[in-house]
Amino acid sequence: MDWTGSWNSFYSTKPINVVFSEWRKKMIAINYKSYYNPWMGDEWLFSYKNNEMLEYHYENGYNIDMQGEGCVTIEAKKVSLNAVATLIEFERETNFEPYNINLHLKDLYYYVLVLPEELENSEFSRKLHELFISVLKV
Repeated sequence: MDWTGSWNSFYSTKPINVVFSEWRKKMIAINYKSYYNPWMGDEWLFSYKNNEMLEYHYENGYNIDMQGEGCVTIEAKKVSLNAVATLIEFERETNFEPYNINLHLKDLYYYVLVLPEELENSEFSRKLHELFISVLKV
């Protein structure tokens, strides 16, 4: 089977156990179940609505069902970040040009939110993306 789903990466200072706990609560609110799975040094939290959705996911990968919903996964691990980032977009007007910044950060958490479809193609994926960002906010 080919890779499926829309992969969205995040770095945060919010620990995995807190993020997973808050995400589970958000999933329960929309009638989803979640199960935890540690695998190869990463931690995974997989969310699905019912057994039919789960079985279809196992056969076909991430997808949007007839009700416009689908399975969602959060992959997580603790990392250090040593990189150069270029700031090119700002939420408000600034009086300086974009520039490179050096990042040397220890004890961060790297999250990959795997959604059933690209954000541009799915209202459901957009809503879950926003929901995940709300969980990460400190």
